[in-house]
Amino acid sequence: MARVILASFKVFGVASSAALVLIAAPVVHADEAFWGGWYKITFHTDQKSGTSVAATQQETPYTASFKITTDCAADICTASVLDGPTPKDNAAQSTSFVWTGSQWSRSNSWRWDCTLPDGTITYDPAHSVTNYTPQSDGSLAGTFQTTIESGACQGTVTIPVTAAPA
Repeated sequence: MARVILASFKVFGVASSAALVLIAAPVVHADEAFWGGWYKITFHTDQKSGTSVAATQQETPYTASFKITTDCAADICTASVLDGPTPKDNAAQSTSFVWTGSQWSRSNSWRWDCTLPDGTITYDPAHSVTNYTPQSDGSLAGTFQTTIESGACQGTVTIPVTAAPA
């Protein structure tokens, strides 16, 4: 069951649940389009919800650290992951978020690795939207929302996410 959620975490570029102790990062404020430095990203998988069987599988939260930088060009600000755990094969190899004016947002299609009751894994087409909203304490909070389009895990999975300066 952890493989199902780890696959979704890989969309953000994580291949390990180990958090790294790293240098402090700059604070992000709600009125600024900047997200930079090292952040500990936590997927609160113990709070997931949705219509997919994957949403009912018990999991524990996990955290990994990422180095993020922001580049603003042509009135578009993009926060990109520069360093962190290597993503799995069924996920994007690079991760970027676009500033919408109030939050960082990312949308992507990929393959959800669905763990079946007998332990086998199928790779089902999925589409995810991830949003992070800056908080007053310099952290970010949001959701990782996935629609699994077909297969045994068809349905939705919503996982709360947080990012805190490391």
